[in-house]
Amino acid sequence: MNTFIWFRTDLRTADNTALHAAAECARQGAGALLGVFVISPEEWKAHDLSPFKVDFMLRNLTQLRKKLKELNVPLVIEHAENQSDVPQIVLSCCQKYNVDKVFCNQEYEVDEEKRDAKTEALLGQHNIEFYRRHDQCIVEPGVVVTQAEKPYTVFTPFKKNWLRKVGSDKKYHNPLPAPSPFPEQNLSRCRTSAQTDPPGELPEFPLSPEMKKVASSMYPEGEEKAIERLDRFVQKKISNYDTGRDFPIDDGTSVLSPYLALGVISPRQCLAKALGANENRIASGNEGVQTWISELAWRDFYRNVLVSFPRVCKNRAFKPETEDIEWNDNPKHFTAWCEGRTGYPIVDAGMRQLNSIGWMHNRLRMVVAMFLTKDLLINWQKGERYFMNHLVDGDFASNNGGWQWAASTGTDSQPYFRIFNPALQSERFDKNGDFIRKWVPELKPVKGKAIHEPYKHLSPSEFKKLGYPKPIIDHSKARQTTLAAFKAIAKK
Repeated sequence: MNTFIWFRTDLRTADNTALHAAAECARQGAGALLGVFVISPEEWKAHDLSPFKVDFMLRNLTQLRKKLKELNVPLVIEHAENQSDVPQIVLSCCQKYNVDKVFCNQEYEVDEEKRDAKTEALLGQHNIEFYRRHDQCIVEPGVVVTQAEKPYTVFTPFKKNWLRKVGSDKKYHNPLPAPSPFPEQNLSRCRTSAQTDPPGELPEFPLSPEMKKVASSMYPEGEEKAIERLDRFVQKKISNYDTGRDFPIDDGTSVLSPYLALGVISPRQCLAKALGANENRIASGNEGVQTWISELAWRDFYRNVLVSFPRVCKNRAFKPETEDIEWNDNPKHFTAWCEGRTGYPIVDAGMRQLNSIGWMHNRLRMVVAMFLTKDLLINWQKGERYFMNHLVDGDFASNNGGWQWAASTGTDSQPYFRIFNPALQSERFDKNGDFIRKWVPELKPVKGKAIHEPYKHLSPSEFKKLGYPKPIIDHSKARQTTLAAFKAIAKK
């Protein structure tokens, strides 16, 4: 009998927990190992995957097929017309290829949990064993808890405990290697020539040829490319990450998020490289390394929130009381935000970057999210979905957690009166306006500090010549409106 490894958001061979277990199982049972991947456009549409992300997924799937072929492991590509068809497709593959054991890495979202539970039950009816492994986090959800064995609801105490756990247990420091190659007869024993090429594109997720070129250039596919990007970051940038990460014009971040979101690289691989650059210290040493490791902890934290509070997967607020906020339903304001035409240059630059390349600098993600929710008082769920529909690195746990943090409906330990002033954020993190001029070309002629608030600092005639919109809202007044909205629910 043979063994399946069901790939989902883990498109790599190195440090793939389920693949490692499946390979060991196949060798011990003297059977063959096969991979399977189910292309499921309806499911991906329901989860708001962007064309950028689907393009990146398909390109990485092609690379995964090549890597598996080097291991003499075939990859079966299946297509699901409907989301509900996936369990039956997995069963049919098992029956076709004489498989009695299926391995996969666990996905923690509610819909994915239900899908896997249905698959496990269906396979069980046919005496096929189903094994799930923890892989997405450095420390699996539910391990880092309070002294009362309850989940953390605030990041800082979670991080302290997480650092203790990771620092004291060396198993988190040593990523697994890729499996060694199987004998060539593994392919023939599978009774399949299942080396089907993944499609180059899907009509449900159109991406123009120009955008494809941008995506291919900015996010090259394959786990080797991911490791190369990680190595460059560790060698050249990580030591200054604590100070360089907040300035969008400077290339101070790793831009590994697209690879992490699809599991083309693992967080454990990232941690191991960071520790290697810091004399294996996790909570001391270089401040840049420590800060970047904190980002890995944030990623684990949001997955813990998702597992412990599954309502966040159901379009619900982490803080239930904030569901009574009277959000402002203003389509014109929302459209202006989406298009990067709010009249606030730093906000518009961030949104135009997102729309152009499917990615946005993390500092700007906070700025634009807080502008939508705290200045325009528009429901965070609209922004959350817009991000997922456009991001190449769309990741539900991190995206939802970030949006709820910005909207003060989530895990932020600060009260609701944390409201960014977009002009001050611009002056602080894009002092010379270089990032703004890059993404908002109408403002290239603007000199000095006026770049941050051109409508305020230029004469009416000078401003009119720019062809740039006036601010759609007054920040000071909007702040008071938002404070009043939050105070209203506090009185209930």
